[in-house]
Amino acid sequence: MLDLCTPSWRELWGEAASGVWGVVYTRPEIVDLILDIAGYDPVERVLREVEILEPACGDGAFTKELVSRLVRSEKLHPSVEGWACSTLDGSILGVDLNASVVEATRLDVVHLLIEAGCPHTRAVDLAEKWILQADALATELGRQFDFVVGNPPYVRIEEIPKRVLAFYRHTFTTLGDRADLYVAFIEKGLQLLKTDGRLAFITANRFAKNLYGRRLRKLIAESYRVSAYVNLEHTQPFLSDVSAYPCILAISKGTPGPTLAVDLREISQRTLDEVRVEAKGQELPASKGEWFSSWYKREEPWITTSLETKELLDTLAESFPVVEESSANTRVGIGVATGADAVFVLKQKDETIEEECQIPLAKAEHLSDAGVSWTGTHLVNPFSGGEKGSLRPLTEFPGLKSYLEGHHDRLATRHISKKNPRRWYRTIDRIWPALQRQPKLLIPDLREYPPIAFDPGEYYPHHNVYWISSDEWELLALKALLKSSVVQLQVKTHSVQMRGGTLRWQAQTIRKVRLPKLSQLKRSLIEELSAASSMGTQAEIDELAQVAYGIPQRLVAAAARLAHT
Repeated sequence: MLDLCTPSWRELWGEAASGVWGVVYTRPEIVDLILDIAGYDPVERVLREVEILEPACGDGAFTKELVSRLVRSEKLHPSVEGWACSTLDGSILGVDLNASVVEATRLDVVHLLIEAGCPHTRAVDLAEKWILQADALATELGRQFDFVVGNPPYVRIEEIPKRVLAFYRHTFTTLGDRADLYVAFIEKGLQLLKTDGRLAFITANRFAKNLYGRRLRKLIAESYRVSAYVNLEHTQPFLSDVSAYPCILAISKGTPGPTLAVDLREISQRTLDEVRVEAKGQELPASKGEWFSSWYKREEPWITTSLETKELLDTLAESFPVVEESSANTRVGIGVATGADAVFVLKQKDETIEEECQIPLAKAEHLSDAGVSWTGTHLVNPFSGGEKGSLRPLTEFPGLKSYLEGHHDRLATRHISKKNPRRWYRTIDRIWPALQRQPKLLIPDLREYPPIAFDPGEYYPHHNVYWISSDEWELLALKALLKSSVVQLQVKTHSVQMRGGTLRWQAQTIRKVRLPKLSQLKRSLIEELSAASSMGTQAEIDELAQVAYGIPQRLVAAAARLAHT
């Protein structure tokens, strides 16, 4: 059993420490921007007198620039003792788990210092003091810092050794749910800031909206100030092409103040220079960002960097219910995940399996605004149709039994089957045949502006299809509202965007959408919305949505502009 209070980082990691964990190298111009946003300036500050930490230095992209800036600062603000000045000993600290990386970075530091005129012996001494082999998350560094900067590793929790993960979860309150390791690095970095310290990371932006980021957002809102948030998810700020969906996050520990919020679509040197100037509080004729007088409160998702968008969404939140509260028994869900589509999803009905054990299945590629263009796909259903949704006894269904036993080896190796070997033939999600018969709207995932198909109650949705049903809504009228710019903007801001602008139309996103309360809409308007749901233009749908929401036309026009840019 792990003693969470006593192990050293070497004991935690063992031989795994020699691996390379979550390495993504940052472009030099991005490193420059991050250090400028942080305020690590060799002109304005005597850098030997401040302490800066890079908790995962990797190949030294940040560390080498820190040394270069310190060298420049020494030339501008020389000390009487020169390189012998003892204050330099604690000026920089770069930490990394991997011994070979640490050794290589130390050599680079030595070369930089010698080129700057530092004696060889002193250069080696400083390099050894500045670059430390350790796990920054599991090591007591014994001091706090004026700056914490860098590019924390991108490591999913499944990849972390179990012993290490147990220690991390015990140590860091923000590392809940399925949070990536970078979340713990942000928490650790904040803990290590001095009273007026600043953290500046380039990191994944998923914590800003995802459920797993709520603890970190709450921590930041309660005790810190976001001084800058630069969304880079539409750019590639790394030396290799990776799908990391990054952002630059700058946080101060000190007095409250405004936040610079920026959403960049390209990262030319000119653009980065403009952001650099704005971060210093200087105004530009064509601003790249906007200044929020106050950032998001508590654990609220950081849904947008646009003040106009936030004000519009705040207006909707104050006046309208979410989808599932807009009328009685309105529900949002996702289709079935089987864990073995090759077995449970049939291209056509199998005549050897009992008919009641097969359900017409609607897949994402079947959906269009005109409806469901079904190709005959069926779902093999091992569940009964009762309220409890128990598994069918295979002895009572010889056709199903023969088919599933023919795929026993494939099904039994799944995680869900190993947990309960007697239920080896179940799908991951329980199947409820009543959902097939329920009229519903079907929406495919991973589309920027997806089709919304009306299903009168003929199909069961597949796992990457989301559904909305309601006892009271006329679903075609609801479809029109979902296609309006007012709703499209809400989905765009609440959704995690993928590369190229693709949105995730997930249940958790749809549930956040604000809609007019059905009981407050006139029957004539509902009929007009229904008629426009398939044939109406975007302008016609938006005009009807304006009436339904009862908001000024300028707000709907703003929503249309923001939703489609």
